[in-house]
Amino acid sequence: MRETGRIEAMNGPFGEAMLDAARLEPGERALEVGCGTGATTIEAARRVGPAGAAVGVDISAAMLGVAQRRVGDGIDNVVFLEADAQVYPFDEGTFDALISRFGTMFFDDGEAAFANLGHAVRPDGRLVIACPNPPKSQWVAVAFAAAAPHVGVPDVGPPGAPGPFAFADGERLTRVVKAGGFRDVTLEAVTRPIRLGDDADDVVAFITSLREGRELLAGKPEAKVARRPTLSERPSNVMPDGGAS
Repeated sequence: MRETGRIEAMNGPFGEAMLDAARLEPGERALEVGCGTGATTIEAARRVGPAGAAVGVDISAAMLGVAQRRVGDGIDNVVFLEADAQVYPFDEGTFDALISRFGTMFFDDGEAAFANLGHAVRPDGRLVIACPNPPKSQWVAVAFAAAAPHVGVPDVGPPGAPGPFAFADGERLTRVVKAGGFRDVTLEAVTRPIRLGDDADDVVAFITSLREGRELLAGKPEAKVARRPTLSERPSNVMPDGGAS
């Protein structure tokens, strides 16, 4: 549960920005893709009120279990669904708004996935998603810049490969969303300060526990993995914030 709290503290400000942009109104129905442990879906349910509804979809039963336990008394308009949003047969035109906080970068086929999601939203509905822009996310850039002289740079795969970097190219994101049937696509950079941990050791432990961190260090000499950069080697700007499109 500690990591759940950490991730929520990191991602929460971007979820707030996303929900503000979605302009949810009382009585509307909202669908969140990749809802994880449910905080954003629950907040969406609060914003649409008892006359509306919020549905959170995720493929992780464990995360959905946490989400269900987080639903407080007085909130009975939220539903969590274990499903793959890329292919799930949503009823046509069911939702007024589709939202996703860092949940769309892992689609195997982005165009097909957004086409399926577009089927679920009414014709004049809204799509608002937040996705990382790693080159502009300082906590990503600083961490890997510190490691690169010793263990090299991470292999992020080919451009657009499913993963956290899939929509780093805003032009590709726009193209994929439009191919799914959405129109009037606008990208907006969102930058917020985030807290990664209690101290340097806590932050390093967290970053190296991530899949990208593990892959970067896999097979590297132990001496290089354990080495800490000297003061002169550290990036001059270490204020951690996150970027999202």
